[in-house]
Amino acid sequence: MKYLLILLVPFFFSCQSKEEITQQQYAVEGMALYKTHCENCHQADGSGLRDLYPSIQKTNVSPEALACLLKNGKKGNGFMPANPKLQALDIAELVTYIREKWGGKKRVYPVDSVKIALQNCR
Repeated sequence: MKYLLILLVPFFFSCQSKEEITQQQYAVEGMALYKTHCENCHQADGSGLRDLYPSIQKTNVSPEALACLLKNGKKGNGFMPANPKLQALDIAELVTYIREKWGGKKRVYPVDSVKIALQNCR
């Protein structure tokens, strides 16, 4: 009986909803993508580099606008290079990670929402 209890304890603590598992997966994948595509300019802590690259620590950019920025970049003042190779899933994971890390929103930004946002980019 004692051994059965030992085997069952991790089972009870590891039970998570599908949404929680997906959110954690997106956040982990988003963190890896952030390190590859964003960290060089915006820094590991999101603080940016003074006036050259903005801080994203307390950004209030909507997830839709963020999706467009990540894919298409920004020209002119506040230039940001485009990332045309990023797929909708990559962007969903990045937005999920950024919003969780610096926006306090522990919620998946769905791939379908990214696709809609990208169709409506200005």
